[in-house]
Amino acid sequence: DTVDDVLFILVDQLNRGKRCIEEDNQRIDLAVLNLRAGKKAMSLATFLGAASYLKAGINLLCDGHWERYYDLSLQLYSSYAEAEFCNGHFQEVGRATGIVIKHATLFEDKLRVYSTLIKSLAGESKLQSAIDIGIKVIIDLGVKFPCPPPPKNALKEDMIKLKIKLEKTADAELLNYKEMIDTKIIAAMKFLQILLCATFYFGNQ
Repeated sequence: DTVDDVLFILVDQLNRGKRCIEEDNQRIDLAVLNLRAGKKAMSLATFLGAASYLKAGINLLCDGHWERYYDLSLQLYSSYAEAEFCNGHFQEVGRATGIVIKHATLFEDKLRVYSTLIKSLAGESKLQSAIDIGIKVIIDLGVKFPCPPPPKNALKEDMIKLKIKLEKTADAELLNYKEMIDTKIIAAMKFLQILLCATFYFGNQ
């Protein structure tokens, strides 16, 4: 819409003159605008443009930005990694995610880039590396993971038992189940889903 068009035009013009910006606070203000434009471009599925805005925002960050502007740095690098994954630039994904993993102070702040990295590795047919990282993240989230994993036959039997149990469970009973609220378990389930999709799709190629 008109607001989006104005945002992109504004940021494009300011980026052209960024060499003239000397004050750190002005550079940070422009980095914030690039983050906003990058996110909007992502929502419009214009991933090349999104990566360009987010890269420009990263280049505007000043020395010591991880200490001084932690949230902005985290969002720029994490969003940039996602945009480059969508562009198929897997090497750039590895570089950006590596920076976040190195500098993020909280494990929870690394989960977003771990997710992107796992999907990127799977896309590169580095399935074992993707699985290894995914399992490590799940374990770090506090979920016990069997090592070595159980045989395929045992897993298949458990899935069949679960399927039968769910088929015998009435809809009303299912609706009465308590909603999962443990954020770490919820995150672990999301990573399991990523691994399941990766192994199903890329493992058959």
